[in-house]
Amino acid sequence: MKMKLRTLLATVVLVLTGVAAAIAPAAAGVATTSHAKAPRVVALAQPLSVRAAVAGSPLTVAAAPRASSPTTSFAPTTDFGSVRVLLATAHKGKWYRVSLPTRPNGSTGWVRARDVTVRALRDEVHVDLAAHMLTWRRDGQVVLESPVAIGAPDTPTPAGAFFVTDLLDNADDFGAYGPLSMGTSAHSDQLTDFAGGDGQIGIHGTNDPSSIGQSVSHGCVRVPNDVITQLANGLPLGTPVIIG
Repeated sequence: MKMKLRTLLATVVLVLTGVAAAIAPAAAGVATTSHAKAPRVVALAQPLSVRAAVAGSPLTVAAAPRASSPTTSFAPTTDFGSVRVLLATAHKGKWYRVSLPTRPNGSTGWVRARDVTVRALRDEVHVDLAAHMLTWRRDGQVVLESPVAIGAPDTPTPAGAFFVTDLLDNADDFGAYGPLSMGTSAHSDQLTDFAGGDGQIGIHGTNDPSSIGQSVSHGCVRVPNDVITQLANGLPLGTPVIIG
């Protein structure tokens, strides 16, 4: 859930060069005709974090991968002050399909490859709701596993494919949210506002370790404080978060 936090953890978004070349069809030695097939949507072998090509500029997202499609813009930073990053999961020609941090959960859009910089992502977080277990993998190998607390029956943690939007220092190691938090692109399906925010789902520490392993939160994922410290210090913005 959105909380009154202050952003301290800086993130670095690296530019992956040769993006256009990487996603363009190989043309060397291939004759082309006017009957060439239109580009198709192709899933990326590795998810990418995406941000505006010019630092501090809004990130423009189109409804469809074509120049005439309606567009919307996302501010260059989140409400918490983090650099605005989206998650790319597929491409079509010179466009990326991106997951959006908006309602409804699962919303997507398209960005031009030439308008963004990207970073290949090695990490992924899985939250197994039935087992109350979080697993962090890097390059497919388990880095960390931990029991977690999840949403109570009347405010369940939403299932789906999301990503990390914020890395935050809570300025109070002994507060309700522990020392650190990670904001995600997920939103509660039951609460449209919480603590002054829009019901954003977070992964955070806790001052009630006895709650770990239980279904007791307003939808956020609680982890032990030593675990959130490792996650927040080791995961970049854009990291996929799979909940189910």
